[in-house]
Amino acid sequence: MFMKRFAIALLSGILALSLAGTASAATVDVAVPTVKVALDGQTVDLGTNLSVKKGKTFVEYATLFKLLGYETEFEQETRTIHAFNDEYDIEASVGGDIAFVNGQTVYSTGEVIAENGRTWVGLRFAGDLTNHKVSWSGKTKSISLVFQGPTEEERAAVYELFNKMLLVEAADDKAGFAGLLSEDTAINAKEVEEDWDKTKTKTIIEDKYIESFSGSEAVVILVENTTKVSGEFFPDNRSQNRYTLHKEKDGAWRIYDVEAIAMEYTDIPGMFKQTVEIPDADKAAIGQVFADQMKAANEKNEDGYIATLLDYPGKEDLKTTLAEFFASTAMTVTTDEWTIVEYNGSDKATLLVSTTTEVDVDGTKSTVKSVILNAAEKVDGKWLLSADATVLENEQV
Repeated sequence: MFMKRFAIALLSGILALSLAGTASAATVDVAVPTVKVALDGQTVDLGTNLSVKKGKTFVEYATLFKLLGYETEFEQETRTIHAFNDEYDIEASVGGDIAFVNGQTVYSTGEVIAENGRTWVGLRFAGDLTNHKVSWSGKTKSISLVFQGPTEEERAAVYELFNKMLLVEAADDKAGFAGLLSEDTAINAKEVEEDWDKTKTKTIIEDKYIESFSGSEAVVILVENTTKVSGEFFPDNRSQNRYTLHKEKDGAWRIYDVEAIAMEYTDIPGMFKQTVEIPDADKAAIGQVFADQMKAANEKNEDGYIATLLDYPGKEDLKTTLAEFFASTAMTVTTDEWTIVEYNGSDKATLLVSTTTEVDVDGTKSTVKSVILNAAEKVDGKWLLSADATVLENEQV
């Protein structure tokens, strides 16, 4: 909710890596090793569910994750382990090079193996994934796992901050917002307050978990679904955000920083309904400069394209980049819909436009539909566009 002024960023695609892997060639020693395991100070007898291969300790997956407080499932077709509790969701495949923890990738080469009809997981690997401190004592030949996460009481205290955050938003309480920030906060409170005055929103927290925890700092991941209630232009969105919290002298948790991890816009058609009043002459001029920009792109005219842009230090570099791009790409861009969603009453506005682009790169053809947000500014009586346009959506059709 504190990122009402949505992030201007280009989102790169994520390479999908297969969970399914080939069977490990490693052989697990079936003899019961002389290795002791302690969980939170209590010795655990794993019996034949614990084995050692070349000095590395493995435990049968269901036994290990149950011990750590997880439920488990096993997908036979892909040979994928699924372990989960209220805070963590883990997927890892036999022979796979990566695992997933709450959707984030971690390396898992050699950590999940199949042998003697059973599936085994590296003990240190599983401990690290589940936020346990793993220690080895060569003297006693023992492994210690100590959970590093919060107690139920500590977890409740952390989550209480986000309950307050939702109440502040619902009450449209700008003054209450300041009380949510830590004394050393990295957030620019003034900017947030300015956006607060412009737009009222409603946020639903769809999911949350504590990524790391200590006595003075907690890092929490939230999945937030935020919609506009009233005010100026705001694109409804579903975002994943990382909140870093600091514990203050009074013992209360407060927000030090917020980082956007991912964002998707949930109501593109609704954005085009957020049109604002603007003099016809200015609206026509902004529409014309964008049309000129698209015409220049279609004609591979880098000079014409640059002529539609506001000045900025990298303008000449962009011209070179455009020339190289136009030389290797055949492209036809058409405008499907456009409107003005922000206007300051004189010389600044924001253009929202949807386009269809047909691209041919070395004989490979594709069609992409895009939704773009572009700042416009009147300079010496002429409207020009910012080179830093925001691509809200790209969909290949």
